[in-house]
Amino acid sequence: MLRFALALARRTADEIGCVGVVVDAKPDATAFYQRYGFEPLALIEDALLHRPDPIPMFLPLSAIPRAADR
Repeated sequence: MLRFALALARRTADEIGCVGVVVDAKPDATAFYQRYGFEPLALIEDALLHRPDPIPMFLPLSAIPRAADR
């Protein structure tokens, strides 16, 4: 599923523009996504009363070829 999403992001970048992929990772899944190069996104301090359970993570478009080969 992740490989499909990464391939779709690459096609989207060519067709209409895309800068990367964002996932809402469950806390227990962050290590999985980090293996592919995703990095946690910084949340705006005090923007939410509580940190959400999912952890937003981002993979820039330039890193997708490496991630797709893993």
